[in-house]
Amino acid sequence: MDFGCGGGIDVILAAYKVGEDGKVVGIDFAPQMIEQANKAVIESGLKDRDIVLRVADMGKSKLPNDFADVVISNCVINLCPDKAAVYEEAFRILRSSGRLAISDIVLIKDIDFQLRERFQATWAGCLGGAILERGYVHTLKKSGFAEFQIVSRHTLTPIELKAMACCPGEEFTPPPNKEDLEIVQGKVDSVKFTAIKPPPA
Repeated sequence: MDFGCGGGIDVILAAYKVGEDGKVVGIDFAPQMIEQANKAVIESGLKDRDIVLRVADMGKSKLPNDFADVVISNCVINLCPDKAAVYEEAFRILRSSGRLAISDIVLIKDIDFQLRERFQATWAGCLGGAILERGYVHTLKKSGFAEFQIVSRHTLTPIELKAMACCPGEEFTPPPNKEDLEIVQGKVDSVKFTAIKPPPA
């Protein structure tokens, strides 16, 4: 299950991973992204695999309980104002002992309120929805996940910060001013982590 599948790159990688007998479901709130993902699946030669792509809210996927063995997401949940709803939904659709594998953007140092508001004015940019790591992890664990483990982390360089702030591109998201980017240098990490849905006690 890919939350925020975008253009379908991770859906395709997951399809190769699960093989011909596996199933991959990708959801995204943007119809344009689902359209691109469908094209990517066809172009990759996987149109005969069990791949389902649909427009849906990550916090309200409308999928059955205990549906998935694995939920993945690549730098998308930070864009959601209600991260708790997203992780509660991931927990609900995962089977017992199901795995979560996430890459996302977090703040490792706080930023002042006015600066946060300026980034949030262009919420599509990945910095707009970034929150402090400790708050992010608290939300994850409060949703019921256990065995949280950081697999890797990387503090974003100035070039990466600008790219993230303008995600998915300057034609959609205007770049923040140079001074604001300088203030957040060394305060934003890309973090990859895993967790599981523990079996019932």
